[in-house]
Amino acid sequence: MRIPLYLAVAQWALLLALGLLVVIAYRQLGRVLGRARQPAQLGPPVGSRPGRISYERISRSAATVGSGTVGPGGAAGQTFEPGGGQPALVAFVDPTCPSCEELVTVLGAARQAGELDGLRVLLLTADPPGYLQISAAFRATSLEIGRPLDRADLEPYRASATPLLVAIDGTGVVRAAGTAVRLAEVRAFSQAGLLPPAGAPLPVLK
Repeated sequence: MRIPLYLAVAQWALLLALGLLVVIAYRQLGRVLGRARQPAQLGPPVGSRPGRISYERISRSAATVGSGTVGPGGAAGQTFEPGGGQPALVAFVDPTCPSCEELVTVLGAARQAGELDGLRVLLLTADPPGYLQISAAFRATSLEIGRPLDRADLEPYRASATPLLVAIDGTGVVRAAGTAVRLAEVRAFSQAGLLPPAGAPLPVLK
């Protein structure tokens, strides 16, 4: 018995629809599981003291290493040392990441508005220097950009995904860590970094 053409077409359409539903469900499940794992894997634990990071400074305009055109010093080899009395915001970002571009733009605007005064702000990327030309946000920013020299330095920071923002107080203790993109999130991280060391009296608000 020959199957009518309209039934054959309907069967194939149904099979295609079912296959599409399976693909969509698989992708959604991956996203849910990824979000569930992220808080436990991304960023150093609050209260921890991550170590120093050796990095090479990257020029935004020429996308070259060690040009000395970004920040003081001008040497290719630089070191970020948590603590020393200076709180810091360290952002792990990549030019190929759209959310990272947004974070870089927000950090730059907050810096220009004076909302990050008293904080050292350092952008770290694992991408090659030439990749900075891909992103308008990275080309335009006046913030310091560096490329880590040793993967072992990054292990305590657990920067397995970008963007990652870490707020470290003046004693080198992590006060906040995680994904941040919007201005309100950046403000919260900056305020966490500016908190007095544990055990010190809180400032009196007048």
